[in-house]
Amino acid sequence: MPSLLRNKCFVIGPIRDLFQEYFEGFQNSFVLIYKSQRVLKHMSNLRAANYPRMSKLRTSTSSVHDQLDKKIMAQSPFESKANYGQFLRYQYHLMKHVESLYQNVKLAELIPDLAARDRTQQLTLDFQDLELSQPEPIQNLEAVTVSQYESLGWLYVIEGSKLGAAVLAKEAEKLGLNGEFGARFLAGSDIGRGYHWRQFMQGIEDALLNEQQEQAMLAGAQAAFKFANQLVELSYTQAPSPHAA
Repeated sequence: MPSLLRNKCFVIGPIRDLFQEYFEGFQNSFVLIYKSQRVLKHMSNLRAANYPRMSKLRTSTSSVHDQLDKKIMAQSPFESKANYGQFLRYQYHLMKHVESLYQNVKLAELIPDLAARDRTQQLTLDFQDLELSQPEPIQNLEAVTVSQYESLGWLYVIEGSKLGAAVLAKEAEKLGLNGEFGARFLAGSDIGRGYHWRQFMQGIEDALLNEQQEQAMLAGAQAAFKFANQLVELSYTQAPSPHAA
């Protein structure tokens, strides 16, 4: 065999093996994605079957929920400690707005440990950790006044944010913050985020609501997300300009 041909064979063999390995890897990835989608669909079906009200809440608010997520992340809350401080101020204004719901006796009969779920105190400690002043109240922003059934929708929005906080807590770690310093607000419950959330979901499902009251709950969730969206502008307009830390 001529030298040039031998060299070509020497090169083509490894390339062929490389492409075969790449194709097999791609094929395996496709199968994994397909299986993952089936699992997620199955989990979604189980959620809809076991928690029909929660499924309605999630579906009816998906669009406005996505808007809020994008609006908050557009502020680059974990780019610096200064940006993170603005993020905390926003969360503080939101929690202060709904603080009365966590002290509502009638709601406490439906939601386990309702008062203990309030994270306003954790935010106050985070401000102290970071040596930030506690935000002044936003003018003309009154505490939420809604019916008991609408309140369930509002609580769905606030309590649901704790699930996403697990991901945000990882980002906060890159700034040197954690559940014991500066990122207490993002820390999970002592009993675990999943179990804590399931307790809340079960409380929603067990509530004795007629069709009209359930619609009020859904309307409350939509109103809460819309308010949270509007609050981004109000809060960030009031907040000091960020400086990279």
